[in-house]
Amino acid sequence: MARYVLYLPAMTHVDVINKWDSLSEFAEDLGVPYGTAKAMRRRGSIPPEYWLVVVKKATDRALVGVTLEVLAAAVAQKAEVAA
Repeated sequence: MARYVLYLPAMTHVDVINKWDSLSEFAEDLGVPYGTAKAMRRRGSIPPEYWLVVVKKATDRALVGVTLEVLAAAVAQKAEVAA
């Protein structure tokens, strides 16, 4: 019996940030200066202390697919690629 495994591309933290209509709205939702949000996007990393807020605000805005699991998987994938 053949087994098939479907690999879906994982969402990155930049993908998560880009779900917002603008970087300004993302910054406002997180309660950080625009420059901080811009640095997160540039680094491709949302610090873990913001994850709960990111998920809550994404849910409030009906942004689909933003979960703690997605944020953690993005970090794991980044670490795996670096190894």
